[in-house]
Amino acid sequence: MALDWTVVLPVKPFHQAKSRLAPWLGTSRQDFARAFFQDTLEAVLRTAGVAQVLVVTHDREAAAQANSRGATAVSDHPSRGLNAAIRIAASHAETLAANRPIAVLTADLPALRSTELDDVLVSASAHDRTFLADHNREGTTLLAASRPRWLNPAFERGSRSRHRRGGAFEITDLEAVSVRLDVDTPDDLRLAHRLGVGPHTHAVIESAVPPLALSRQHAADWNTNHELH
Repeated sequence: MALDWTVVLPVKPFHQAKSRLAPWLGTSRQDFARAFFQDTLEAVLRTAGVAQVLVVTHDREAAAQANSRGATAVSDHPSRGLNAAIRIAASHAETLAANRPIAVLTADLPALRSTELDDVLVSASAHDRTFLADHNREGTTLLAASRPRWLNPAFERGSRSRHRRGGAFEITDLEAVSVRLDVDTPDDLRLAHRLGVGPHTHAVIESAVPPLALSRQHAADWNTNHELH
């Protein structure tokens, strides 16, 4: 596969991210948000089909980390929400390469596998506009378009239905478990841990005090029964 995809990672300020994990993780949720982003970014940068990564954020730390790893930080200050940030990044991508395909990926995929992402991008390349539902089949973890101006993002809660209604083709023939597994809840984190998280998330889990209870039987049952289908 040619190195031709632009991938956009929208990133909230770490201190504002992952609010649904706060009752379980407290203030350490920002450490997890940072680690999720770092593991996601590094997996994307290793993906064979990706030529360029844009990190759209108004978090200075996230922007600095993006630039230091070979991605390009794009500011969305003042922030007007996730979809507005994605449109800013898409506009930036169009000025760089208007005919290059683009994909938006959520930045909370700590178990992301580059090979699975590449498989999804190969599938997406056959359509003008494509999306991949999350593991709950309610949201969206990836939205792709063959041109930046065709992206038309409709993220946030219930985005799977909105992207379908908007005419995007849904990828259903790939498990792509690691690309679907965004982490918003303690159960999500347990599933990601079971699948195998990246080094940054692993380090935060290992340093957590008190230790996180991540070895639950339902995670093993889920893995066996393929609940992500």
